Amino acid sequence: MSYYKSFAFDGPSPLCEAPAKETADLLAGVPHLGVESDAPIPEQFRTDHFNSPEHLFNLTDGTTCKVYDFHDPACTHFTAGTGRAVCFKLPYRSAATGFCAKFLYQKSAGVGIPSHFDVYLSENGEDWMLAARRRCVLTEKGDRIFPVEGTFDCAFRTSYVKFVFDLGAHVWIESFSLYGRTDLEGAAEIIPDKEETDPRIMNRYPAYEELDGVHNIVLAYHSMPPEKHPQGRPFTVEEFLPYVGYYDKEGNLKDTFFDGALFLPFSNFTYSALYKCAEGWKYYLDNTFRDGWNVDALNTATETVCKELGVEQKSKVFLSILHTKPGYGDFPEKFGDLDGDGVDEDLSTAEGRKKATKWYIDEALKRYHEKERPYLHLSGFYWFEEQITYSDPLELEVLEYAKDYVHSLGYKLIWIPYYQAWGYDRWKENGFDVACVQPNYSFSKNAVKQRLYDNAMLAKKFGLCYELEFTGGNNPTDIERYTEYLDCGAKTGFMHTIKMYYEGGRGFLAACKTTDPLFRTVYDNTYLFAKEKYIAREE
Repeated sequence: MSYYKSFAFDGPSPLCEAPAKETADLLAGVPHLGVESDAPIPEQFRTDHFNSPEHLFNLTDGTTCKVYDFHDPACTHFTAGTGRAVCFKLPYRSAATGFCAKFLYQKSAGVGIPSHFDVYLSENGEDWMLAARRRCVLTEKGDRIFPVEGTFDCAFRTSYVKFVFDLGAHVWIESFSLYGRTDLEGAAEIIPDKEETDPRIMNRYPAYEELDGVHNIVLAYHSMPPEKHPQGRPFTVEEFLPYVGYYDKEGNLKDTFFDGALFLPFSNFTYSALYKCAEGWKYYLDNTFRDGWNVDALNTATETVCKELGVEQKSKVFLSILHTKPGYGDFPEKFGDLDGDGVDEDLSTAEGRKKATKWYIDEALKRYHEKERPYLHLSGFYWFEEQITYSDPLELEVLEYAKDYVHSLGYKLIWIPYYQAWGYDRWKENGFDVACVQPNYSFSKNAVKQRLYDNAMLAKKFGLCYELEFTGGNNPTDIERYTEYLDCGAKTGFMHTIKMYYEGGRGFLAACKTTDPLFRTVYDNTYLFAKEKYIAREE
């Protein structure tokens, strides 16, 4: 099984000796020429079940699903790797007029449809023309075969066809068809695309100026449910000081450090029913803006560091937008009343979800501006989900509303998807100003170090910045895995772009305060990395 080989092109297909004017499926019984993946496939999905071996592809043999089930042998399986391009060479040069791809949808098995589907045509296999582009949207519930089909603007003379689709979930394909005739009369010549037609490709990391000049953002977790922590486990001034400033082993302040903080809730809050009701939203905002803690604490810590160092600096602040329809954890029977009109919010509709989103943004801004915080600058908001749920028919509509509203107020919208999450490669078209991709290496003990470099390649390819992840543990294994992030950043260049840091909820603080010299290297090396002075270790 290979998902990374190049297509073996060998020029145009021959002309048909007895060309037919009747429209037929030009791919009937035609073997695929090759398949490419947008990204390396994670280790756990490199199996014959998740990704069918190429010699077992049955995309054009005419077999159809007898039942709408992921075990049905009529389907070819694709999982992870961001997307695929599957190419065919036609037996004869033909006039292509349309296409059809049929996908299995089985929600209970996690088998979904792609969010985007493209069809490319070529005469020589090297120069391609985008002939059709489709957004795939489920409009009905229930398991089924979902067709993506259409006709081209005209009949195009072609020898090759390439189907390109993304993979946010398991994508099982029943069949590909290309319709047309072998009679070339009246068929238009292909005009190859002169520029990159894939809107995802950027081939650069984001510049600091794209996010108000911020360089290093620490993820500041707070707001546990009250039964987990009576005060919600807030950030205090004393805890924020070693993030805003760099302190040496003797506790002396030597330099500035992180210049940004993203406030977001602990996972035991987001998995609780409290996250999914009006009472919980208000609890989270109360905790975020409680006097002396969290946002206030960051302001005071920044003031302390600036005055002691004699510098002028403001910490950039990002606030989380709680999601209106998370698909995990415990759910209460009703959401509750946000705006005090006596009516429970209805989050089953687009308008209800937009209303709740606007209320949340407005309430967060009201509370932020209720007092002066001269050492802070509110830069924007964070979309608090780690993938785009394209299978939710309202997701993009609500996201677009949030993006437009945040932008209308003059703020940025940021996002942090997990490794190869659905939609991570389309962050720009979904309205985010900056997105930062997680490699999920520190927590995935089966992931190999190459994951870090694959993630750096994908981040640059699709224009994202990079999240560094530290478990917070003081054991040598966790420290080594985190240090490998730093080595990778220095070698690949993401050290010189915007960086966000997950540190297990006060991991860098513990590394600053420790007397263990190995654990202390986490704090010191992170400082050097943040200042773009870290030197990667020799292999």
